[in-house]
Amino acid sequence: MKRKPLILVVASSGGHLTQAMCATSTVELELVLVTNKNMLEGSRFARIHTIRDTQSNMLIHAVNVFSAARILLKERPQAMFSTGGPICLPFALLAKLTRTRFVYLDTMSRVTELSNSGKLIQKLGLYDSFLCQWQGTANKYSGAEYHGQAFDLGDNGYQ
Repeated sequence: MKRKPLILVVASSGGHLTQAMCATSTVELELVLVTNKNMLEGSRFARIHTIRDTQSNMLIHAVNVFSAARILLKERPQAMFSTGGPICLPFALLAKLTRTRFVYLDTMSRVTELSNSGKLIQKLGLYDSFLCQWQGTANKYSGAEYHGQAFDLGDNGYQ
């Protein structure tokens, strides 16, 4: 029996996760979430995995590479989607190594420049699609695209 296509959604808890949920709200494929804190009950994700949160601790980043590899072997996603936070870095790296499609949507809170995770992913080319939620930001970075925002802010004067 053929497996239903699976998308692995990787997002730190809080605003990153909220944006990921908004951006994937109309996706009708199986979604599996990876986050650093599981605070969702009754969500539409088929499964939820948690990994350790990190900002700049290289040891935790190394541990997360192994955690990410374990999750990827278990889930075998057709693609990965992330709205960032440092937990996405090992998944972006492994996506590149395994040739799994990786789509990155930089956080909406970054109006004039990329987030730290976004800068690293963009600089190292660890993406297949790199999306910004502000037209001006997308214009500043090679390979970045603008297709709109995860939230509808109405006419805010910024583009």
